[in-house]
Amino acid sequence: MVRPEPQARPEAPSGRRLAEGVAFALLAVSLWGGWFVITRRTVGAGGVLGPADLVALRFGIGGLLLLPVLLLRLRGLDRRAYLDGAVLYVAQGAPFALLISIALRYAPAGHGAALTPGTMPLFAALLGALVLGDRPGRLALAGLGLIAAGALTLAGGFRDTDELFGYGLLLTAAFLWAAGTVRMRRSRLTALEATALICVGSLVTYLPVYLASGLSRLLEAPPAEVAIQALYQGVLVSVVALVAFNRSLGLIGRRTPAFTALVPVIATILAIPVLGEVPDPLHVGAILAIGAGVLLTTRG
Repeated sequence: MVRPEPQARPEAPSGRRLAEGVAFALLAVSLWGGWFVITRRTVGAGGVLGPADLVALRFGIGGLLLLPVLLLRLRGLDRRAYLDGAVLYVAQGAPFALLISIALRYAPAGHGAALTPGTMPLFAALLGALVLGDRPGRLALAGLGLIAAGALTLAGGFRDTDELFGYGLLLTAAFLWAAGTVRMRRSRLTALEATALICVGSLVTYLPVYLASGLSRLLEAPPAEVAIQALYQGVLVSVVALVAFNRSLGLIGRRTPAFTALVPVIATILAIPVLGEVPDPLHVGAILAIGAGVLLTTRG
């Protein structure tokens, strides 16, 4: 079945549409901010579970939950929908998650929370201008500048070549995610369909390799820890956050990627009670700059 061409999304959303888009975006970035903290707590020193386990939980459970959704909508998806799904799978699925997981072996987790989400809006704005003809206004440009300054300040300077390699992977992941947001804005997929294609695609490609490689430590970890990670990684991050983010894209378009810059802000705040990490005054200033940048970008 071929779907009718979608109507153009308005450049100036109504007040209700804007409020809903902002709410969905804030839900997504809040869950992603918590993901950096809960992942760092689990795979840090003394942790049993590794990055490969968390990616398996994230897309194994998410893929199984959304498999019925994909099966029910298979007949309504055409070739273009599957092409969109393939691009989104690379940009937001297992390849993206693996890049982040590998990068965090070389770069500090706090820097990862700053560098990848902090630069996503910059890549999204650049690709939006090149592919979709977006022309950010002066407020938006000023906001993007504040986001860039804040993200670079949070990331800090690299200490050695290993850390520089990790930074390169984090920036690659940010570019992939930004490309996915641009593709989603041009796609006729609903937020739920896109998320189902991402999670099920990751399930059938990543899980066989993960199980065959012998990397699994799930049986060695405490059951309570596995349950917490299964809920957060497999349900909240892989399903709820992705649906919310892609729904926000459908409501407010190019304004949505700016909210990803709030991830390091949320991660830094949550790390205080959970990890005992208190930011210094320089980092507090960077957080405020990112928050102001998101506000300007959204309004502009």
